[in-house]
Amino acid sequence: MNHILLGPEEGLKADWLTEERKRILSQHPDAEMHQIFVGDDKGEDLEAILSQSTLFSSFRFVAIKQYELRSAKDTFDKAIIDFLASGQDDAEFVILSTEKSKSRINAKIANDRNVSIQTFWEMFDNQKRDWIRRAFQKEGFSIGDEAIAEVLFSVDNNTADMKNLVESLAIFFHATEKDKREISAEDIARYALQTRGEDGATLFSAIADGDLEHAEMIASSIISSDSQAPLKAFATIVSRFRQLESFEELRARGFSEKEAFDNADSLSPYPVFYPTKGIKGRDQQAFRKAAMRYPLKDTRRIIGYLTKMDTEMKSAGPDWMRIMMSELIAGIMLHKGADTDLSLESFPLDGSL
Repeated sequence: MNHILLGPEEGLKADWLTEERKRILSQHPDAEMHQIFVGDDKGEDLEAILSQSTLFSSFRFVAIKQYELRSAKDTFDKAIIDFLASGQDDAEFVILSTEKSKSRINAKIANDRNVSIQTFWEMFDNQKRDWIRRAFQKEGFSIGDEAIAEVLFSVDNNTADMKNLVESLAIFFHATEKDKREISAEDIARYALQTRGEDGATLFSAIADGDLEHAEMIASSIISSDSQAPLKAFATIVSRFRQLESFEELRARGFSEKEAFDNADSLSPYPVFYPTKGIKGRDQQAFRKAAMRYPLKDTRRIIGYLTKMDTEMKSAGPDWMRIMMSELIAGIMLHKGADTDLSLESFPLDGSL
């Protein structure tokens, strides 16, 4: 059976998708797992996945995200209709869309007997309160009614945003008050005050310090602050590492530290987001630490890694952004930009969704 998941409740759709992947892998341990974002592809990749069996696996599963962004110029509908008409039983697709009805879904897809349609609506207030209470319990905390009201006031009306804030709060209080067991409304206000203003610059400072826990906490704050904040932070990280590369190259050529700070520029061959020259005094300590922790060879490798991550970051949906930011931090701080066996295409962290 194939599926179409409609509606505004992204968190519940992400939970459903996680369980469906687990079910597929329990029946087909060698299954190929794919995800396609409408907008990054015009339909060719989807057609290739659905139309061609593989010698290396017994089943193919593809999640098609942001389906509401499709246009008359792409071939997503055609690829799906052709697949349904073929009668193949060694593949399954799941369409995810924020649309609230099937009226814009092609009738040949929506009315096919091998397609199930579900709509995920926003929870009622009492359901949200219970969800938040259970989410904090899983993190080892209890939470009162006033604090729950603060959480609801701070997020958009879906469980994906609630989950991001709960996880951010849990990381913050586990790091700052290890014996804490109850979250109050005052705690949430204090969290907002202490984490306000986190951005790519503060994340770079934590990376320069080598403080993995602090970097993860800053990333959580960035994710929960604004839907565009992670991409802005990523652009800042790219810019800072390009400046670091320039600073280290100047030092290697015999320039004094002051001369290197004054003349550092984004000399990487990759496109420059923020063309600037010179590293400001308030940022210089972070660059000193970064230069000690990431020598020129590592910095160049990290820049190559960031270039590869650019497309992944831009295509990641909200339910994947926390995973992408964690992978970004680990790729820089733990692996220094080196290739690893971790593959985002195979959904290695499904349990975190």
